[in-house]
Amino acid sequence: MKPFQFLPVFSLCTVFFACSVEHAEEQIIARHVNGVKKTSIWVYPDGEVLKRNEWYNDGIKEFEIPYKNNMPHGDFKRWSGFGDLVMTGTYKKGLRDDEWISYYVDRLNSRKKEAVRYYKDDLPVGDWEGWHYNGTKAFEEHYNEQGGRIGVWKKWDENGTLIEENTCFETNENGYFKKFAKNCRILEYNDCTFGLKDGIYKIYYESFGAPDTTGESCNTAKIKEEGFIESDVIMHPKTLYRADGSIIKRLEYKGGEMNQLSRVQWFDEQGTLLRESVYKNFNHDGFDGIAYGLCEDQSNLFCAETSYVQYGCPYGTLDSSTLSMKDAFSQSIGKYKASVRYIKSNHKLLYEEYWDKDTLSIIGNPLLLETRSFYPDSMGGKMASEGFWKYSTKKASQQRHGIWRNWYPSGIIRDSLTYVDGERVGEQFSYDSTGKLTIHKTEAGKNRPVIMHLEK
Repeated sequence: MKPFQFLPVFSLCTVFFACSVEHAEEQIIARHVNGVKKTSIWVYPDGEVLKRNEWYNDGIKEFEIPYKNNMPHGDFKRWSGFGDLVMTGTYKKGLRDDEWISYYVDRLNSRKKEAVRYYKDDLPVGDWEGWHYNGTKAFEEHYNEQGGRIGVWKKWDENGTLIEENTCFETNENGYFKKFAKNCRILEYNDCTFGLKDGIYKIYYESFGAPDTTGESCNTAKIKEEGFIESDVIMHPKTLYRADGSIIKRLEYKGGEMNQLSRVQWFDEQGTLLRESVYKNFNHDGFDGIAYGLCEDQSNLFCAETSYVQYGCPYGTLDSSTLSMKDAFSQSIGKYKASVRYIKSNHKLLYEEYWDKDTLSIIGNPLLLETRSFYPDSMGGKMASEGFWKYSTKKASQQRHGIWRNWYPSGIIRDSLTYVDGERVGEQFSYDSTGKLTIHKTEAGKNRPVIMHLEK
C-alpha cells in the first residue's frame, strides 16, 4: 500500500516542476538580404542567453556557441556551407580554451584533421600542428604559457618539402628567418632581432629539380645578393652576384653606417672594374658623385647616369657620358645641360632631365626644370621632345608649366602644347608629318570647356 500513498505527492511535485520550467526562445537579431536569418540567440525569460547561432544565406547553420552567464562557455561547433562539421573547440568564461580542431571534408559525413591548436584564456599555447589535404604535415608552431612565440616554426609544401623556417619572434633577441624553394634549396635568409628582420640578409637564385630528401643541401644555393636590413624595412645591399658567382656590384658604406654610401663599383664576369661611383662630402642633404644604372636584365651594360645627388634629388650637370650606348646618340649628348640621362627598356630614345635650384626651391632643394628626349643618330639625331616644369605651391609638387613640344624624326613639329600649373591652358596645336595643322583647340584647364577651331 505504501507506493499508493506517495502517488499524490509525486503528482503534486510533477505539476510544480512543470509549471516552474522556463524555456529559452529564439530571437532573430540579423537577416541576410534574401530574408533568411543570419544571427539568432536563444534567450530565457530572465534575459540570460543560452546560445548563439550563425546561419548561411541558404538556411544552413554556420556555427553554434553555447553561453553561460551571458558569455560563450562550452563546446563550439562550425559547419561548412554544405553542412559538414569543419571546426570544434571550447569556450570557457568567454575565452577560447583547450583544444581547437579544424577539419577537411574528405567525403560525405567523413572528415580529416586540418590543424590542431591550443588556447588558454584566449591565448595560443603549446604545440600547434597542421596538415595538407593529402595528410603531409603543413606547419608546426610553438607557444609559451603567455602566448609568446617560441622554438622553431616550420612550414612544408604538400610534398613534404620544407619551405620556411622561422625563429623571428618578439621574445627572441637573436632569431632568423629562412625561405626555401620547392626543391628545398634556400631562397632567402634574414637575421632577426625581437621579431624584426634586422642584420644580415641574403637572397639566393632559385634552383629547380628534385628536392634533397636528406635535407643536407637545403641551406646551400647560389647567392644573388647580400647586405644588411634595418628594422624590417630598409635594405642596404652590399654585394650583388651573377649566377656564376662573379660580382656584378659592390657597395661600401662610410664608417659602418648603412645609410652613408661611400663607393659603388660594377664589374664584368672576369672581375674587371667597369664603373665606379665615389661619393664624398656627404651630409644630411645628400652625396657628391656620379651614379650609374644598369640596363634592364643586364649585368654589364649601363643605361642611366646622374650627377651627384643633393637633398635626395639630382643636381649639377654631367660633363661627359659613360652610357654603354652613348655612341648611338653622339649628335645629342652634351648639347644641353643635363643632370640625368637614361635609355628606357624597349625604347629608341635617349631621355635627359635638368635639375637645378630656383626661387621656389624648398630649403634649397634642386627641382626638375626641364625634360627632353632625342632620336638616335640612325634616325637623324634630332630632338624628339622638350618640356618645362615649375614648382606649384598650390599642388606642392613640380608640374608641367610652359611650352611642351614633340617632333617627328624629320624635325617637323608634331604638336605644341601649353601648360599652366600642370593643366593644359591656352592654344594647343597638332600637325601631321608634312607640317600641316590638323588640330587647333583652346583649353582652359582640366574638366573645363574646350574650344575647337576649324581650319579652312
